[in-house]
Amino acid sequence: MGLPDPRIDHINRLRQWRVRPERDQTLGFLKQQFKSQVERPFKQLNAITELWDRLLPAGLAGHTRLESLQRGVLKVTVDSSARLYELDRLLRCGLRQRLVMEHKGPALRRVQLRVGPIGTVPGLANLG
Repeated sequence: MGLPDPRIDHINRLRQWRVRPERDQTLGFLKQQFKSQVERPFKQLNAITELWDRLLPAGLAGHTRLESLQRGVLKVTVDSSARLYELDRLLRCGLRQRLVMEHKGPALRRVQLRVGPIGTVPGLANLG
């Protein structure tokens, strides 16, 4: 066996400096964005969903969808204005205070209601 050629060693050392590394084509850059936009809001809503279903009358809870909990505001979509009125009355008669007191997650100060479809996922309705 012959000795390694010093010229080849020299070229291999130059390659370390001159050749660009391969591009990272993984989706690792999305990890932080996924955590802030999907995972954390899901955990926050998951914590309050059980409480919401327990405190609301069964006939009314099925007609609502919890949208988000941001900066102490729980956004809720209700399927009709009649049910929105009924839920608003419940919230004003003490349901909001019970939610605030019994919720053990992020701060919850108020509930914002709106009428809208509850069977679709927000943001995906226009895809097709």
